[in-house]
Amino acid sequence: MDIIERAVQKGLHIYDGDLLKKQTWEEFDKQKKKSHLFLFSVGAGMDYYFRNYYHGEAIAGVVDNDARKQQQELGWYCAETFGMECSKLIIQQPEVLSDLEPDDIVVLITSVVYYKPIVEQLHRLGIEKCFSLLLMETERRKEENKGENLSKIQEDFVKECCRLELKKKKIVMSIGEYGDHARNITKELLKRRKDLDIVWLVYDKKVRTPEGVRLAPAKNWKQYVYELETAYIWLFDITVPEFIVKRQGQIYIQAKHWSSITLKKFYLDDKSSCTSPEAVNWIKKNGDMMDYLLSGSHFDESACQSGFHFHGEAVRIGSPRSDVLFMDNVSSTVREYYDLPEYAKIILYVPTYRDKEYRTGGGMTVTLNLEKILQKTTQKLGGEWYVLVRLHPWLSFENSNLVETNRIINAERYEDSEELVAACDIMITDYSSIMFEAAFVKKPVFLYAPDRKEYIDGERGLLIDYDSLPFPIAETNTELYNQIDIFDEGEYKKSVTVFLERYGVHEDGHASERAADFIISILG
Repeated sequence: MDIIERAVQKGLHIYDGDLLKKQTWEEFDKQKKKSHLFLFSVGAGMDYYFRNYYHGEAIAGVVDNDARKQQQELGWYCAETFGMECSKLIIQQPEVLSDLEPDDIVVLITSVVYYKPIVEQLHRLGIEKCFSLLLMETERRKEENKGENLSKIQEDFVKECCRLELKKKKIVMSIGEYGDHARNITKELLKRRKDLDIVWLVYDKKVRTPEGVRLAPAKNWKQYVYELETAYIWLFDITVPEFIVKRQGQIYIQAKHWSSITLKKFYLDDKSSCTSPEAVNWIKKNGDMMDYLLSGSHFDESACQSGFHFHGEAVRIGSPRSDVLFMDNVSSTVREYYDLPEYAKIILYVPTYRDKEYRTGGGMTVTLNLEKILQKTTQKLGGEWYVLVRLHPWLSFENSNLVETNRIINAERYEDSEELVAACDIMITDYSSIMFEAAFVKKPVFLYAPDRKEYIDGERGLLIDYDSLPFPIAETNTELYNQIDIFDEGEYKKSVTVFLERYGVHEDGHASERAADFIISILG
């Protein structure tokens, strides 16, 4: 079932208004020849247009209401423009349409979901020559009864790329949502070799990039396929997509997106990942493709053998993303970024996401009383305290019940979460494995878990007994205040040391160097 069939099945093609007229491809072709053509809404529908109806005609512009896409190149989102000149078009806000006479503009609305409000938006701008891809394609299919098979299209393109030469000095790394290991390993690789083609798969072109790294759009599946199928080494911290084929001679290194120890079950051991037999089979197939695992402990290796279905070679190098915790001046960098005094004390609040809230809006209901926490830490420890709130990448501060003040700061846009850990004086979390990284350098960690039973029993199982963690645990605000009051730093450090020894974790700030040396040894 393709994008048009799904839309029709949901009844999205039913339109009773009078704003969209003459909705046929023939009429659209006639109008675009004598007008400036604009495409509205960057997404799957636009890919469909370029795949089936674009024949090299001039495009005056591309617009979208999503501010995150504006000012980015079209090629970052539209796979079908791969290799075309129009991939360089900059996505604009719809207001640019006001720069031309309305009669000189024809707009193709490629969204199959939001075309109705979009056409009303265009008519408010005085633009009447509007065409809906969904309506035109629905009408065409009534006569021809032809759809498209995207899976077959992807499969054919993968086969085409697999016939290309493997580039022996090319390393493709997944940065995307996480990528912290890859960032630090890249820095060390660039110190050792200047002849490598290092490609970062990213969602945002504005990401900080070392000189010598090439960016590729993760949302453009064609370029994604091309980069992976021609690379010698893949370095991923998630699984690769199902349509990717690992070619003979390629090396797949799995880095995971956590440090040397993780709390929550993942992939095959996590019921939320095993939603169907197909999902389970893909995880197993992915694990079979992995050649090496960059690990940080015997516990890490055992967990990955079970969760990833990994049977390759484990290379115990530590946690590259955690190296920053051992570096100087990171704290000053973070304080300067947020315009905080050098003497400011920082609480880093990093709760993990709840699947239910993520699926119903991407926000989080925070019950922790941040203002009261600031008061308690000031009373207990003195100094001037601030809270940096760092939600999971899948969640949004704006969609949560959080209010930013001069002392409570939204830290979701800070690029490197590890630098925030390095800069903080206290961490508060719940079930996020980032807790262990603060512990590597003996920073105080408090666990606030108001939904402990519900989360552990109902959403995500744990690999480690929660009560065995070396961190003070609270299920209410009052309990957390008490834990702060009775906190004994000396006893805490002893507990953390014993815990890390038990799980075989030994971080020293040089994991990235060891990882780079290992990759160089593979390259030869």
